[in-house]
Amino acid sequence: MTDTPPHDTPADIGTIWRDANVRSGPSLHSPVVELLLPDGTTRHRAEGWTRGDEVVEGENPVGEIVSDVWFRLGDHRWCSAVNYDPAHLATLLGDHAPVVRPES
Repeated sequence: MTDTPPHDTPADIGTIWRDANVRSGPSLHSPVVELLLPDGTTRHRAEGWTRGDEVVEGENPVGEIVSDVWFRLGDHRWCSAVNYDPAHLATLLGDHAPVVRPES
């Protein structure tokens, strides 16, 4: 996990595309406190974001998604950016947006 200060920038981060673990911290080692299920309509709002453990997600239809950005959804509630639409996040995060490696 990196030592990057959190960015307190509230934003609509959109819908999740697959089951998403919400953890107590921005780390894969933090306990899961909630499971979000995709329904195609529920939009999520982040209170801010920070850099944490890098997550690699290979099951997205656009290809492999890699990101170390974690969104703060509330007190002790963090979710990796790989669970949200990478194109939408590019408009919010710029150079910090998840990297998409298209399937070959």
